[in-house]
Amino acid sequence: MPRNESYFIAITLPEPLHSQIEFTKKYISEKYHTKSVLKSPAHITIVPPFFWGNEAELLDFLNAFQFPGFSIELKDYNRFEQRVVFIDVVENKNLIDLHQQFNTDFFKRFQGLDKKHPYVFHPHITIGNRDWKPEQFKNCWEEYKDQKFSAKVEFTKLTLLKNVENKWKML
Repeated sequence: MPRNESYFIAITLPEPLHSQIEFTKKYISEKYHTKSVLKSPAHITIVPPFFWGNEAELLDFLNAFQFPGFSIELKDYNRFEQRVVFIDVVENKNLIDLHQQFNTDFFKRFQGLDKKHPYVFHPHITIGNRDWKPEQFKNCWEEYKDQKFSAKVEFTKLTLLKNVENKWKML
């Protein structure tokens, strides 16, 4: 059996929205000295990072999972405590239902995972996080707290991401 690798499952964003958010992440990283945000593409996490030994099994499961596409609305900025600044996702029953159904099916199929399920689901797109000093977080939040952001995205598939040399790559 292949060695366990680190993966997560997410909704990734189409162009040009993806590039727009990546530009913001790079700006924040450079100005406020937070590097970890650049390790993954802009996304909404559906299943947080986990280890598994068979990538083909994961891809097969992901490709077989069926759901109707729907819209997700992104609106303004928010934060988690003094650690994370993010673009907020407007409450969306379809997204909540997708998350719940996918995780139920996923954790039933991959029972060997050492993960808490269910976990608290707060859909968002991180633009700055964790590896900054409190003053840097405060300054970033001051810059973004009153700024407006609005976008709507249609999506029809989930993406498997793999940790390769300490960066998350879309498969």
